[in-house]
Amino acid sequence: MQVIRNIEGFFTEKPHAVVLGNFDGFHLGHKAITDRLCHISETKGLVPSVVTFQPHPMKFFGADLKLIMTEESKIKAFAEAGVESMFILEFSRKFADIDPEVFVREFLVKKFRAVVVIVGYDYRFGRARSGDYNLLVTLGSKYGFTAVRVPKVTCGGVTVSSTNIRNFLLEGDMEKAAEFLGRPFFIEGKVVDGNKVGRQLGYPTANIDFRNELIPKAGIYISMAVIGGVRHRSVTNIGRRPTFSFPDQMKVETHIFDFGRDIYGEDTEIELLKYIRPEEKFPDVETLIKAIDNDCVIAKKWFEDEGY
Repeated sequence: MQVIRNIEGFFTEKPHAVVLGNFDGFHLGHKAITDRLCHISETKGLVPSVVTFQPHPMKFFGADLKLIMTEESKIKAFAEAGVESMFILEFSRKFADIDPEVFVREFLVKKFRAVVVIVGYDYRFGRARSGDYNLLVTLGSKYGFTAVRVPKVTCGGVTVSSTNIRNFLLEGDMEKAAEFLGRPFFIEGKVVDGNKVGRQLGYPTANIDFRNELIPKAGIYISMAVIGGVRHRSVTNIGRRPTFSFPDQMKVETHIFDFGRDIYGEDTEIELLKYIRPEEKFPDVETLIKAIDNDCVIAKKWFEDEGY
């Protein structure tokens, strides 16, 4: 997939089908949009393309928004979905103030040669968010493209949205988050050297220098550590290790079952499958070890029951 960040010198003779959006988390609603994009593109001989923005418009305007997915993972998700071109446009005050028709004419029509423009059910764009699907339909008649709106996706009567997924993650509801995402939520990062506390307790851990903005509720999780494309059963602690006198810094530490290889410096993804319990401050190390013993028993039984 081609990723284009600077479109000043971009030119194409190929007609495109374009989807617009922010796509944080690349959930089932986003997948429905890209599935529609790829189907239309294949049918009409178009280049399936995505137009998105950096930074996220809500963050630009000051919202304390923690993104579900890193940009690297979002790019990977679009490539796996079959998108051929991804335009990541810089979101600025000048861009925010652009008239919706000017955006359509100068970018979608002239730059991207869009003959089909696809949006989600509630997508808005342009100055004061005044552009919407109905405007695209009108402008499509004027500039010669077809506007397509993909209806919202629901699970159990609840709209699949990035906002709802963020709430599930902050509540520790990993099963619901996975249902809406269409896959387990994962923390990504590099394995780095730690304080060796887990090793002293008899439970060596991989300490993750995570890249995610959004970290779920602190506590103990049943997890899968993905290393070199291979998934390994594990338990993960997210928190500040209150039993010990360490700086007040969030840590992600994973104990991988039956694993002894040195993976320092390797990239990994930690899939969080189920929340076990909150992080606690224990009166002594012996009580902590007993709690970890119990966490591992619970996790191993869950893996067996779920057929992992």
